[in-house]
Amino acid sequence: MFQTIGIFGKYNGIQSWELIDKLVLYLQSRKKNVLLDASSCKDFPVDRYNIQLAPRSELLEKIDFAVVVGGDGTFLDVARALIDYDVPILGVNLGRLGFLTDVSPECMMITLDEVLADNYKCEERTLLEVLIKKDGKALYRDVAFNDVVLHKNDSPRMIEFETFIDGRFLNSQRSDGLIIATPTGSTAYALSAGGPIIEPDLNVVTLVSINPHTMSNRPIVTSGDSQILIRPHENCCGTASIICDGQVTYQFSAGTETHVTRHPKFIKMVHPKEHDHYKLLRAKLNWGQKF
Repeated sequence: MFQTIGIFGKYNGIQSWELIDKLVLYLQSRKKNVLLDASSCKDFPVDRYNIQLAPRSELLEKIDFAVVVGGDGTFLDVARALIDYDVPILGVNLGRLGFLTDVSPECMMITLDEVLADNYKCEERTLLEVLIKKDGKALYRDVAFNDVVLHKNDSPRMIEFETFIDGRFLNSQRSDGLIIATPTGSTAYALSAGGPIIEPDLNVVTLVSINPHTMSNRPIVTSGDSQILIRPHENCCGTASIICDGQVTYQFSAGTETHVTRHPKFIKMVHPKEHDHYKLLRAKLNWGQKF
């Protein structure tokens, strides 16, 4: 049973305070210890309650369950922070699409009743780990829940790079970039770029080119255990960026190597017992409409 629960809000999102207020009062009525994330809830009026704001590093050490009130972007930020703590996470949707924060505000209390009664579904979701090197020296390391994206900087010119999978040369391409997506991220940027929708529990990674120069370039699905290497072409001029989940960016140029592998740990996503991934797809992508 979960006893110490951390609440994460939407950055500068005062619209989440009403929901967080209800959440705090509900959890306190259930005799739960409640901690608020100081990073995202710093303006929440904690004086009204017997709770405290905790620095995220301290909060993550203490909680055994996390509730995110916000959109998918908020969820991604919290998920990356939780990866080393084995803490299940539930998302309450205040955003627009809500593939990750899939519990509506109207159903929040019902879902929490089920979770606290140990009547819920928990999925393990894959993350990616990215390591950028130059001349054998590590320059940057991070994780991504949705995707690792190589993208050209502000320029009309395409970038040129080579891709290797498990040490085997895959291709050389000119394009605006490349998306390396987890199954979770298959409904994010990769979907907009023409990639396939992947079942969340599959052990695969998808590579989707962004506006490739050659029309024969198509998305590739490879094993989640693959080691992927992106190397800018020696003739590549200018710079590009590696972007994790659309939130964390590292600038790199010719001479660097970007290594992408599956992270050894998983994110534990909590859903209502009746959660159905296909039902979610129908709702978010309007597949259930009859014409």
